[in-house]
Amino acid sequence: INYYQPRRVKCRDTAVNPQAPFMPEWLFDYYDMPGRKMNPYRGWEIYAPGIYDIITNLRDNYGNPRCFISENGMGVENEQRFVQAGQIHDDYRIDFISEHLKWLHKGISEGCHCLGYHMWTFIDNWSWLNGYKNRYGFVQLDLATQTRTVKKSGEWFAATAEHNGFD
Repeated sequence: INYYQPRRVKCRDTAVNPQAPFMPEWLFDYYDMPGRKMNPYRGWEIYAPGIYDIITNLRDNYGNPRCFISENGMGVENEQRFVQAGQIHDDYRIDFISEHLKWLHKGISEGCHCLGYHMWTFIDNWSWLNGYKNRYGFVQLDLATQTRTVKKSGEWFAATAEHNGFD
């Protein structure tokens, strides 16, 4: 399961053009939930309960298959502005991950068969969509020197794994 943001849909406001090639979008229009929480750096909605909705849907409607969260993360542009004492202090990423993990834990405790969570991504990486513009990693990569520095979120995630949870 790759989960970054919800996609909300509603009934179409306009009639379908029967001459156009079929696309699923024929059947709905997208809409934005009023009052939604946003990642201001990407323009994506942040909705942590969505991860719970997905795994409980798998449990309730698809025989509760074993699954993994293979991608989940928060991209931020120009993280250098958050450097303190040589380290990126990305509390926004810690908040994002902890909220998603709380909802994932709730689903697992209710019998969902999710076996693991993989953050996107361990280290800042190149994206086919936007190159190195948005950074997702627990580890900062300096492109000029190839120096790698663990971000605050990386230290937090390591402690979370070591203690098998967080408060």
